[in-house]
Amino acid sequence: MWIINRLPPLKSLQAFDAAARHLSFKMAAEELHVTPTAISHQVKLLEEFMQQKLFNRLVRSLSLTKAGETYAPLVRKGFSYLELASEEVSDATATGELSVTTTTSFATKWLMPRLSRFRQRHPGIVVKVSGSDETVDFTRHNFDLAIRYGFGDYADLSTVWVLSDKAAVVCSPPLLAGTSPDDDAAAVSRGPLIHYEWSGFTKRDPNWSTWFEEAGLGGAHLPTNAVYSDEHMCIQAAIDGNGFALVGLIAAADDIVQGRLVLASSIRLPNKNYYLICPETRSGNPRVAVFREWLLEEADIFRDSPAGELIENQTVPSGIRSPDA
Repeated sequence: MWIINRLPPLKSLQAFDAAARHLSFKMAAEELHVTPTAISHQVKLLEEFMQQKLFNRLVRSLSLTKAGETYAPLVRKGFSYLELASEEVSDATATGELSVTTTTSFATKWLMPRLSRFRQRHPGIVVKVSGSDETVDFTRHNFDLAIRYGFGDYADLSTVWVLSDKAAVVCSPPLLAGTSPDDDAAAVSRGPLIHYEWSGFTKRDPNWSTWFEEAGLGGAHLPTNAVYSDEHMCIQAAIDGNGFALVGLIAAADDIVQGRLVLASSIRLPNKNYYLICPETRSGNPRVAVFREWLLEEADIFRDSPAGELIENQTVPSGIRSPDA
């Protein structure tokens, strides 16, 4: 005789998964189109089944207990496998919605201008792009893919290198009018300077102090004009003639090629790379696969373009899968 271990009720698992991702019964209810009371009831049934308290219910907030923190990613992984299995059995074609999160700068300055080509190739896929510099937790948010700006240290995730970046100083052409090419660093030092400090900014990231040290002007006065949290805001401020901006060349490349910006100096600083990441359970999804193929093709086209040639050393970082993997 076969003995089947009794599993928790599926509705209770769905309620727990949604509540754990949102840390809110109300938001979980909105996602599942039920009432918050129904979510609370299903979670209570699951806790009784597990004989474990999974949530700390506070007056105005909700948090996972230690047991809940352990259980939540495992439940999410289980649902991911079920979703993938259902998609592969019911429809092996690339159709439906694909949710992608990336930095606001990359979405605005690089991805969006190219997405029309993806739509032409795959009209059955609706790409939903969310721009945010916050790192996404796939166990708590319903994203299929993320294009992240970092060093490739994404444990337990499918990671593919897309592009390497360098930081450089840009400005509007009139700001350098009459300046000798040999005097570029001195011209920049006279400012004003536009600062870019994104979410999670650290001294490891390109910054003005490091740039001036590289230019041999360490200790120079830094006449700050403005500080922005989004790179595309810095680029627009530079286009508008408000000062010199130290930004990633991937974001600024098209504006340089179109003549809206110029490189104020030949000095480049090392920068992070862009990676396409997703849970291993999603990497074989048909929509994910065709988007990955298209994105890497676009990256190859960019590298060979005048915009891409502004950035040196476009090679696969060590320890990261190549685009052909």
